[in-house]
Amino acid sequence: MLAPLATPLPEHLTPHDLVTYFRCPHEMELARGLHARAVGKVPPPVRAPPDVVPLRHSPMYSPPSGHVLVSEGRLDLTDRDVLVYEDSLEDGLPVLFPPERVRLDARFTNGHANLIDAELGIAGRPDLVLQRGDRGFVPLEYKETHLFVGYHEAHGRLFDTVQAIAECRLVHAVFGRRPEYGLVLYGDTAGGGAREGWVQIPYGDAEERWLKVVLAQIREDRTRAPVPAERTCGSCEPNAEGLCRYAATRYEGPHHHQAFLTTRVP
Repeated sequence: MLAPLATPLPEHLTPHDLVTYFRCPHEMELARGLHARAVGKVPPPVRAPPDVVPLRHSPMYSPPSGHVLVSEGRLDLTDRDVLVYEDSLEDGLPVLFPPERVRLDARFTNGHANLIDAELGIAGRPDLVLQRGDRGFVPLEYKETHLFVGYHEAHGRLFDTVQAIAECRLVHAVFGRRPEYGLVLYGDTAGGGAREGWVQIPYGDAEERWLKVVLAQIREDRTRAPVPAERTCGSCEPNAEGLCRYAATRYEGPHHHQAFLTTRVP
């Protein structure tokens, strides 16, 4: 009797993959190659064919964003909140808790920082996970270099919403209780812990359905086409490394960008 065929594993994805795909699917492919080289692995082949037609807009379905709570000032913490997870590989994270309220989960210390959701085939590392009294666990992402000023002018930074939703799912999978929301904390111009602002992104049935849909969308995308745009190409790491032939702008340092034809090969 023949053994049943094994179900192929879904393509492994991370919250960062979702963010870069939201910006530009081709950026996601190139960024994954950069990461593979950095850890001594052979980079996967880039899917975009040589005759790919660049897209004008991201193909990813936009995340639900109608109930995002935007707040200025310090993050609202209470004496019952504790820190249970910290990405030990991330430098410059804010110190939000005194030592007596840091109770890191032993499963994720000693370099074992990845949160893994085997069901959806995703894994990643939030910056922090807070246990908010009896209200469950909440992932927090810290954006030191992105000040809160101009949040709305940046169209609500939808890619941060994408990341927060994916990290909420990881926290749900690992800690066993679905977060009600994720947090994104922006900037620190005062230098003494006074933050520019923070955003609370809800996580419920609608957000979980959206996440499952976009994971399928990414995995079914066999083209991973580029989305050339001066704003995103100017801050794209693979473009800064000269790896993108479709970039609308060539990165030449933090303050100088030079427009290029989208078809020119570096």
